[in-house]
Amino acid sequence: MKKRILLSLFSVLLLFFITGCNQVETKNSDEEKTNRVFSEKDKEKAIKMVEDLNEQLEVFESEANRAISQKEIDIGDNEVFIEKLNAMSEKVVIKPFLEKFPGALISNRGDLKAIYSPESADDCTFGNCNYDSINVPTLDVGKEEWVIYSSEEFEVDELTLSNVDMIYSNEQGSESTYISFVKGESGELYFSFNPIINSLNFNLKEWDQEFASIKSDVPESEVKAEEEEFRKEVDEVLAKYPPLQ
Repeated sequence: MKKRILLSLFSVLLLFFITGCNQVETKNSDEEKTNRVFSEKDKEKAIKMVEDLNEQLEVFESEANRAISQKEIDIGDNEVFIEKLNAMSEKVVIKPFLEKFPGALISNRGDLKAIYSPESADDCTFGNCNYDSINVPTLDVGKEEWVIYSSEEFEVDELTLSNVDMIYSNEQGSESTYISFVKGESGELYFSFNPIINSLNFNLKEWDQEFASIKSDVPESEVKAEEEEFRKEVDEVLAKYPPLQ
């Protein structure tokens, strides 16, 4: 009787040991794959990219509000007002950033601009507002929380900073968000999602989910055509980037 109990216990312990080893091997395999794409140096560079962008955004807000207060920017015509601010954001934010990190921002329309919120102390009349200032959010990275997603369908890996807040300098508070990066075959990092720049943004996981849902969302006879069309749309976006890992 005791012998049977001991054998049973031994079998259970052996099963736990084998299961644990398999889990460790799977985890190590995933980590090895991750390390082949994104290194610790990549994470350090990603943080530097965010920090540098924040510095330029703060300069943009300061220079823009100075120009508004000194009436260097016409606040009477909203269309002209926005055009001048967009041009200033490209000069003060985008150009210096891309000089340090060439190609890191990919544009879908050729009009990279920083996000900002015009603020008015006056009522708007006839669809026109007299803005007296702008507010430019910055990105605050709390404790670094990294998520790596690998798409087998589109053969691209994505590195995401998941614990990010978009902070406003006034009393609007903050908004939870994230920042994602992809890596070129040459080793360079590119933003795949940046909530503070009007660039070409995408979400690799959402692409995979949408692609997988085609089989259940359309008639069987149309699945292949829908998949080909969706893949074509994804390829058109990825074609704007250099070859990616």
